[in-house]
Amino acid sequence: MADKNKQSEKIAEKNYEPNKKNKSDIDKSLETVHEQINDTFNQGTIDEKEKQEKKKDEKSNS
Repeated sequence: MADKNKQSEKIAEKNYEPNKKNKSDIDKSLETVHEQINDTFNQGTIDEKEKQEKKKDEKSNS
């Protein structure tokens, strides 16, 4: 059980480091999650994009 706790602590201490070489599976997963969060933050969600497009269409048709 102590081994699992040590492993959990090691994983919990991980941070995303974009310039790190020799990435482990955990590092690759963190990179993927970081990119997804960044994309969502910068671009918004799909449903929000659709709302914005509808507003644009309504304004251009008015």
